[in-house]
Amino acid sequence: MSEDIVVGAGVYGVLVALALARRGRQVRILEARSIASGASGGPGRRGVRANGRDLRELALMAEAYRAWPALNDTLDVGPCYERTGHLLLLEREQDLMSANARIQMQQSQGIDCRFLNADECSQIQSGLAQNVGGAIYCERDGVCDHEAFTRAVARQAQAHGVVIEENTQVVQIDVDDQKVTSVHTGDGRSMAVGGNLFLFANSGTAALVESAFDLKLPVWNACLQVMLTDPAPQIPITALIGHAHRTVSIKAHTGDQVMISGGWPGHWDETSQTGHAVPESVAGNLAEAAAVLPALEGMSIAEADASHLEAMCVDDIPIIDRLPGCANGFFAAGWSGHGWAIAPVVADLIVNWVEHDHCPALLDPFSLQRFGIHRRHSE
Repeated sequence: MSEDIVVGAGVYGVLVALALARRGRQVRILEARSIASGASGGPGRRGVRANGRDLRELALMAEAYRAWPALNDTLDVGPCYERTGHLLLLEREQDLMSANARIQMQQSQGIDCRFLNADECSQIQSGLAQNVGGAIYCERDGVCDHEAFTRAVARQAQAHGVVIEENTQVVQIDVDDQKVTSVHTGDGRSMAVGGNLFLFANSGTAALVESAFDLKLPVWNACLQVMLTDPAPQIPITALIGHAHRTVSIKAHTGDQVMISGGWPGHWDETSQTGHAVPESVAGNLAEAAAVLPALEGMSIAEADASHLEAMCVDDIPIIDRLPGCANGFFAAGWSGHGWAIAPVVADLIVNWVEHDHCPALLDPFSLQRFGIHRRHSE
């Protein structure tokens, strides 16, 4: 039987591999480092939210709401996913004035959300700053232990026969007569692609696409920090907290720690391929968090991690498409820091695409065509 090759053992790679294997296909994952070593790893928990998303992603999140609880029940690991609710806090007058339009738009796509005034916000999350005027609240949003989940899916994929090769970097892709025929690895091997090739290497996908297809995708890599405070039992975090204009996200972490993130940059060293938090970003991120929850002011930071690259796209939503001119190649890139929540749905849609040789309607908004680049003519 022909073998499918998946490049990347992050959440998308392992989910797609598992779905393919369940359909009786032979699958091999090639991972340059280790399972969940990229954006699917790192400290804390990842947000599973619809609130504040781009319109084009909301239909995927409506499906994801149904997918996550079922996945939680089928993995050989303790509960990874938890519904906490999400508060998108509003301070500025223009954000408060546009809240009803945002709510109407989200509700039109099947997302249950509502407006809360300041007093109602405080009933869900105590200790909010006085200048918080209200929030958009999605009760079904939540969080997930992303690394534990990814590793659990990888184990399940292996149980279904998927071969996972870690420390195996793909350095070249061969294409002949509109088909990917083989891939070459950094250790000198050539592997035939008898089935399909899937590029889900996140920060490494764009470089592979450019070298093999002479196409420069409108994406770039960012090194973003995540911080964990010292234990702070006096600051209970009861919901996932975001903000309409501040660069901050706040979540509860185990051991009474508080996770603070939101997109502040770290420093990436290309030579060593490692990232480091920078003092200015640590201070700035903490200041934004304290502006939302004043009790966080002066809080000691136990860990500031910036060791994982994230691929960003110019219009802040991912590119999901066939490899240019290839009947048997698929890729995804530019998740822009919020691809986690929609992963179970997107993975199933990609496998559906393979089975039926037609792009599912829910993935149409994410194609290369929005940049004037067209997939193969037969579709």
